[in-house]
Amino acid sequence: MTEEEFEQIRDKDHVVLKHLEEGLDDVQKITEETTLENHHVSYCFEKLEEQGLITVEKPDRMVERIVDGQKRVFQHPKEGELTEKGREYLEESERENSDEYENLTQGELSERIHNLENQVSELEKAFEVFKSQVSQKLE
Repeated sequence: MTEEEFEQIRDKDHVVLKHLEEGLDDVQKITEETTLENHHVSYCFEKLEEQGLITVEKPDRMVERIVDGQKRVFQHPKEGELTEKGREYLEESERENSDEYENLTQGELSERIHNLENQVSELEKAFEVFKSQVSQKLE
């Protein structure tokens, strides 16, 4: 995969590829498992197929599933499957992510950890404020 092709993969596309790798093979399953909306996952399927990272099939049958706690019957959503190129992309992206940390000095790693701890602390504080606000609204 060329560097240019690699850089064209958006975060949403990467999320879809990871879920396909984990066995969630259709638009509805991925939508249910992520924060992505159905039309975003469908667009990712189209884009990833054009890039040769997945194959897409639209089964011509109905499917019965539990959605939001209710039994639903609907036209089977598009299914995706990783191609060899898609598997190679995921392997390469995993290597790239681990290389990012392997090349840092101990001081740089310590600084990153310190920054992440501060971010988590800030998020925890913001979440507590949010919980308090929600509690007040519900009372």
